[in-house]
Amino acid sequence: MSAVNRAEVTVYHFLIVELPLWAAALLILGGVPVVAVLLQALMRRLVPPPRAKANNDVAGFLVAVIGVVYAVTIGFSVDDQWENFAEVRQYAAEEAYLAAAVGRGSAVMGPGDRREVIEAVVAYNRAVVAWWPKDVGLTRQSPAERRAMRHLFDTVGKLRPVNEPQRAYVEVATDELVAVSALNADRHRRAGTAHLSTPMWIAVCLTSTVILLFSLLFGLESPWLHYSMITGVALVVGVNLFLVVLLEFPLTGALSVSSGTFTEATLDLLRELPASPAPG
Repeated sequence: MSAVNRAEVTVYHFLIVELPLWAAALLILGGVPVVAVLLQALMRRLVPPPRAKANNDVAGFLVAVIGVVYAVTIGFSVDDQWENFAEVRQYAAEEAYLAAAVGRGSAVMGPGDRREVIEAVVAYNRAVVAWWPKDVGLTRQSPAERRAMRHLFDTVGKLRPVNEPQRAYVEVATDELVAVSALNADRHRRAGTAHLSTPMWIAVCLTSTVILLFSLLFGLESPWLHYSMITGVALVVGVNLFLVVLLEFPLTGALSVSSGTFTEATLDLLRELPASPAPG
């Protein structure tokens, strides 16, 4: 992990993992406007409104141009992160559904084999739920998850089909498990990888700073109108930065993909679990 990426992880860990959501929102959504208002007060002292007012036309033109660049940059970043978030959510659901399909498809096998397959799928789902990250540092498979995946492959691999439906099931189930394994690896990779690249982070921070600084150049006679304007601009910037941070690691934090699909699939499979054979 690069030094810049480690810094992103540290910022994210502090804002989203260590702080409650309300505290992170207060820090960003409240902190940015407060800093902007303080800078505006300093600017009004250094350059009184009557003097700054002469530059309003130029400042307005520059803010309009920079605003377009800012809107494109932040819009692209948030849209790209949301697509990544939606993709992670979709792939997690596909992983859970494919594993569940292996369990449900075992209905063509005998009761004993079916029970073993469903129990193996349930064990895998429970291992995934137990692994689900609460920290951006948790990226590798847990030993329990690795054992559950291996046991699931072994359980399907040792089935001995005796008719065409059973042979078709074993073949399809094997392919589905290969897909589950691939989705599992992708989930772990995304769990510890910041989505935005370093150049995009620089662009987001730079354009956010520039749009705020150029907004300070306006000269307005009414202090409250002046402060209200800069507060509104700063609040928009703060909201965008908050969204960028929230979506950076889609499996961790206040706004994250949950393990609920695996839990629901487990409950459904347990309801279909055949009864254990009576002893003797």
